[in-house]
Amino acid sequence: MKIAANLQAGIDNLLTNCIEANAGESLAIIREQGGGDYYSATLADVIAAHGRNRALDVMIIDTPFVEDASEFPADISRTMDTVDHTLFLARIGDQARFTDLGGAGTKTMCYALDERSFASAFCSADYRFFVSLKGLVNSAIFGEKRVTITCASGTNLVGISPPDPVDDGIGDVSLRRFPMTVFRPVPANTFSGRLALSKWLCPTGSRYYQPDSVLIDGVVIALIEKGRIAGFEGNEREVREIRAHYNFVAEKYDIDGDIIHSWHAGIHPQNGYAGLAADNLTRWAGSAFGNPRYLHFHTCGNYAPGEICISVFDPSISVDGVKMWHNGTLDFADTPQVRALQARYPGMRELFERPVLEYGLGES
Repeated sequence: MKIAANLQAGIDNLLTNCIEANAGESLAIIREQGGGDYYSATLADVIAAHGRNRALDVMIIDTPFVEDASEFPADISRTMDTVDHTLFLARIGDQARFTDLGGAGTKTMCYALDERSFASAFCSADYRFFVSLKGLVNSAIFGEKRVTITCASGTNLVGISPPDPVDDGIGDVSLRRFPMTVFRPVPANTFSGRLALSKWLCPTGSRYYQPDSVLIDGVVIALIEKGRIAGFEGNEREVREIRAHYNFVAEKYDIDGDIIHSWHAGIHPQNGYAGLAADNLTRWAGSAFGNPRYLHFHTCGNYAPGEICISVFDPSISVDGVKMWHNGTLDFADTPQVRALQARYPGMRELFERPVLEYGLGES
């Protein structure tokens, strides 16, 4: 199979810098079946072909799409026990990212869904840089600091970050994520204020249910008190629909629907999205969340990532009075420590100077 050079660059970044696969080692690619048009149908074959060209022992294992991965498939667990590396091109890996998957080999969840993404700077930008950037962001936010989140639609939330980010390069999940696009989730239990809900509520990728989203025509304000939804303000019909959706999901899974568990924002300036989010909110929510123009809250359920995602567009985030994001721009990238990090990776600075602004909102 002939593979274009830019596509090879993205796959090499995955195999070498993220998975750290060496010639002669084994790689199992878990490919999702029956999940609609979530992943490209040919992506697993392309990655496998390039892996074999690099002398990896690659196998592809098909697994059905499941709505709830609370019971992890035994055949995948057995495979992970026998291979050096496992790559998930299947949402089941994402669903199980907060659980111990066992096995001695590496495990990686891929959030790039097609060849177009792999051929872009989203995938070819050095994975190791973004792991280090994540650590710098964690250190800047965590440490019992006063954090303020605002947006033009009316969000104004204030809280105190926990004392310790406990960053280990993977941190908040049990597998590696490719590309690395977000920092460690910040618990929301100290945050209070106003949270603007606009455009939609969408799923978190924890479990899949129908209906999984609510479209919002205007802006509804959620009143937040120490990490809980105390009420909504806005158009009566939309408030009714939002409350009904929360009640539906909470009752379905017997969980606390008013919890705002945690939040984080995007740190990858090349994380775009080629289509319109509204055409497939499930796919968009699972792949576009790393753009710095986007911040999301994990809600409905006292666990990460919860079941309902609240989106904040073009956020501003200040930490102890220092602005880290400003209207969707990652100002933190202009700090001396990040500039020093960028200098170690040729071409990285330019990726921040020319960010991908279109990530599915249909603005261009």
